[in-house]
Amino acid sequence: MAKNRILFLSCYGIALILLLYFGLNSLFVSILNETFPNVNFIIVLLLLIIVSFSIGLGIRQYINSFTKDKRNKMKNFIFGITLFSWLIVLGMFWVI
Repeated sequence: MAKNRILFLSCYGIALILLLYFGLNSLFVSILNETFPNVNFIIVLLLLIIVSFSIGLGIRQYINSFTKDKRNKMKNFIFGITLFSWLIVLGMFWVI
């Protein structure tokens, strides 16, 4: 059971890093075009919102499958992984 949680949390962290990096990178590239509210910007923004909302619903259902004690522990793990993923993405933009 613990291996499944570690695998799930690892996949969540990697997916979040990829989503944030490529989504924010695409938004920055579309902002630099000649016309700002272009179709590419709107499509990428809508996709980011839809995918983030879907991931959030999946995480919520996964967390609710645990008992109350484990649920609080999983909430803390997911919050930590989310924060760490944001820091990694911001670091990637700072270095690159």
